Amino acid sequence: MSLERQLGDISIDNSVVGTIAAIAAQEVEGVVSMGGKFSLSEMLGRKDSDRGVKVEIQGGRAVIDVDVKIEYGRNMYDAAHILQKKVKDTVEQMTGLVVEKVNVKINGIIMKEKPQER
Repeated sequence: MSLERQLGDISIDNSVVGTIAAIAAQEVEGVVSMGGKFSLSEMLGRKDSDRGVKVEIQGGRAVIDVDVKIEYGRNMYDAAHILQKKVKDTVEQMTGLVVEKVNVKINGIIMKEKPQER
């Protein structure tokens, strides 16, 4: 019996991994927003930080699905590949899980706001 087992079990909820993945994805240049449709909590003024992220964990291995909107003019494949690496590296570093896949679904393009003239 190892020391870890003597101290008890440790588990990480899927929503925690989803939040980590969502925050990491939003740090990628060109990723403008997460998720698809508006949620009730967003209409009430709250943000779901893991919205647009689905996580499946089995046996210390994770598969993460991320839905994002990309800024118009960005190379979508480049942004998606950077996002995959950022999410994988961040989740693995923070949780110790092995991330097998990060599936990215680009479900929209958002125009970058132009500065208003005075």
